[in-house]
Amino acid sequence: MIKPYLRAFVIGSSVLVFLPYFLVVKSMVTKNYSYDDYTLLAPIGLGCFNVLSLVLANKLKLSTKNRFLMISVLAPTFVTFFIYFIKAYNYTTVNQWFNHIWKLYLFYFIVFNFVVYYLDKHI
Repeated sequence: MIKPYLRAFVIGSSVLVFLPYFLVVKSMVTKNYSYDDYTLLAPIGLGCFNVLSLVLANKLKLSTKNRFLMISVLAPTFVTFFIYFIKAYNYTTVNQWFNHIWKLYLFYFIVFNFVVYYLDKHI
């Protein structure tokens, strides 16, 4: 019963999934948070998003592709609200926020629909 959810967490928090995020965040200069804290929390968050996608897929009877498409929209939406409310970045214009947000959605789309999908299919 719990084995598929544990598997989803391990895949979502694996180095192949979180390393791209680490590389991008490390290069950002406008952040208001500790990179050390981020390196602890990001794999846990990504693993939880993957578990959430499995829970929702089972409840809604979604295909694997639709599962990852759904989470690639829900996860960056949650992250966007979170980073806005905790003031994670020193953005001063709407353009800066817009630029960050569309890249965030693209990044999550690629990671979940290609990397996580491949790992889920082959592991």
